Amino acid sequence: MNKLICRVDKQSASTSAVLVDALRLSTLPFLSIWLLSACAATPETHFYVLSPLSLPAQSSPSEAPKRLIGIGPVTVPALLERKQLVTRTGDNSITSSEFHQWAAPLKEAITETLAQNLSVLLQNDIIKAYPWSAYGDMDFHVIIDIARFETNAAQTAELRVNWSIMDDKSHRLLKHGQARIDRHQAGTGHADTVKALSETLEEFSRQLAGSLASLTP
Repeated sequence: MNKLICRVDKQSASTSAVLVDALRLSTLPFLSIWLLSACAATPETHFYVLSPLSLPAQSSPSEAPKRLIGIGPVTVPALLERKQLVTRTGDNSITSSEFHQWAAPLKEAITETLAQNLSVLLQNDIIKAYPWSAYGDMDFHVIIDIARFETNAAQTAELRVNWSIMDDKSHRLLKHGQARIDRHQAGTGHADTVKALSETLEEFSRQLAGSLASLTP
């Protein structure tokens, strides 16, 4: 009797193993298809950079550099200290685009773009982005506090900024002001959003250049 029970148990175990193997093999194709579908459904992440002004063809300074001007530090709201592009959907609400992101931290990108723009607009000056300690003391530097730098539900890019020009030698405040600049997007895509935001920085750079032009070291 014991031998018979042992034989039956062995047969049951063998049958169970066969069933498990069969179930594993039958579900493997479905699992593979599910994994491939999940990978295929994940959107590609796109990265964006701000566009600075272009230097005019065959353009060069007409005389030796006059002034050393530092751009920065620049501050941005906490809600913009993220990789994703932000859209303001209401007075108290925003959306962020998970798969449309800045290629570099936004604060640094704005600082570099403004410095490049002013290098084009003030070609007789040396413009450096913050921090500029490696270049020694500046004659002036521009402190920039950005309150808003995003698009809204109407697809308009908005720049709201406070700025101050400091004399680095006397540590005096020379000029200060505010800028409110809007640019409507040419299209509905995220690339159009970034282009419109770049255009607001271009206009702000022109305003800064006008304020800096009359200052002497």
